[in-house]
Amino acid sequence: MSRRLILAIYGITHLVLHALAFHHAHHHDNKRSQSMTDPLVFAHYMIVVPPPNGDYTHDITLAKAAGIDAFAVNYGGWDCDWTLLAGFLETFYRNASALNFKLFMSYDTTIMNDPAMMVNISNTYVHHPAQLWVDNKIFLSSFTPDPPPWSWQTDVLDKIDGPVMFMPGTLSQSAASVAVEDVGSGPFTWIHPCNSTEEEATIDADFSNQRKVAAKPWMAGVAPWFFKRLGEDMNWLHAQDSGMWLDRWMHLLELKPNFIEVVTWNDFGESSYIGPAPSNQQAHGDCYYGALDHTAFLKMSKIFIKAFKANQTRITVAPEDEDVFFFYRRQPAEANGRLDYLALPKNVADIKDNVYVVAFLASEAVITLTSGDEHIPLSFPPGVGKRAVPWKLGNQSLSMNRKLGNGKTLSKKGPAVVGQMDRYQGNVVAL
Repeated sequence: MSRRLILAIYGITHLVLHALAFHHAHHHDNKRSQSMTDPLVFAHYMIVVPPPNGDYTHDITLAKAAGIDAFAVNYGGWDCDWTLLAGFLETFYRNASALNFKLFMSYDTTIMNDPAMMVNISNTYVHHPAQLWVDNKIFLSSFTPDPPPWSWQTDVLDKIDGPVMFMPGTLSQSAASVAVEDVGSGPFTWIHPCNSTEEEATIDADFSNQRKVAAKPWMAGVAPWFFKRLGEDMNWLHAQDSGMWLDRWMHLLELKPNFIEVVTWNDFGESSYIGPAPSNQQAHGDCYYGALDHTAFLKMSKIFIKAFKANQTRITVAPEDEDVFFFYRRQPAEANGRLDYLALPKNVADIKDNVYVVAFLASEAVITLTSGDEHIPLSFPPGVGKRAVPWKLGNQSLSMNRKLGNGKTLSKKGPAVVGQMDRYQGNVVAL
C-alpha cells in the first residue's frame, strides 16, 4: 500500500472519528441537560474538606440514594493550597462521572476573588460528563455575602464557553433589592443567622412572589443546624434553633422554589452537615463536630426531597417510609465550658434546652422519649410532626407503642446530656 494511500485513509479516519466525537459530545450535552420544570435538589459541598482516602464515591452514593441531584462545589478555603484543591476537584468530577452524578461550581467570594481563575475552572469542566446543565445552560452558583469588586457578567459569565444559568448566593432580606441588582439568572437565598423562623418565612415568601413578577428562577437554601466557634469573630449559634430545618422544609414545599440547596453536606466548622460526620481520628481533640452524628438529617432529607419532587405541599408518609428521629445539644445553652476562653456564642438567648422529636408516620402512634430518668409519652397523628421537650440531664432514648411500617422496632439511644463540658458544645447529635 502506498504512503499516499495510507495518509489518505488516515485522514479520512481522523475526520470520521472527529465528527463522531463532536456528535457524541453534543448529543451527550443535550441528553444530560435537566429541564427548568424539574424540581432539582442540591447539597453544598466544601471541596476543601476531602473525604477519607480522597474518594468521593461514598458521599455521592449516599446523596443519590437520598434523591440529591448534584453537589454544589464550594470552591475555596482559608489558607488553602489551590493546587491541592484543583486535584480534589479533578477527582471529584471523575468519581461523579463514574456514578452518573452531577456537580456544579459554587464560587466562594469570601475566599476566592480571582475571576480569571473562575473562568478557567468553569471552562475546564464545561463539557465534562458530570457537569450539571439546566435548560441547555451550564449551572453555576456562588456564596457571595457582599458584591465583589468586579463584574460577574463581563469578568466571568461572558468568558465561559457556553450559555450559563447563574444563581448567585445572597444574604439580602429584600427580593426587590436583589431584582434591581439584576445579577445572573435568579437568586440563591441563604439562611439569615439572626432572624426568627417567622421572619425567615416572610423573606422566603417575598422571594417567591418576586420570582413570579420577574419570571426568573429562585433557589432556596435549607440547613439542619448552625453552630460555629472558631474565634471571637466566629462564635455564634443560629437564632432559629430547630425551626430552620423542619419548619423551613415544610414552608418551602408550599412555596415550591425551582431549586432547593441543602446547606450543607460537609461544612463541619459550621455544624451544618447532613453527610457523614468525621471520626474522632479525623477531627482534632476538642472540636465540636468529631463523631457527632447527623444521620437523621440525611434520612429526613430523603422524605422531604421525595415530596418536593412529587410536587406535594404536604407530606403523606407511606408505611415503608415511617421513621422517628430526635436531635438535641448535649449541654445547657447558657453553660460555658470549664476550660473555655471564649464568651458564650451570639444568639445563645434564642436557643432552647430541648430534645426535638420528629415523627414521619403513616398512622397515629405514641412515642416515648426517655430523658434522663423521666419517661415522656408523646401522641403523634399521621403525617409529619415535631415536638420540643425540655430535656433532663442523662441519657436520651426513643421508643414507640407499635412497630414501624417496615416491621422494625423503634429503639434509638443517644449520648448523655451533661451540665457542663470542658469546651462549649453548641452542635447537635441527630439520630
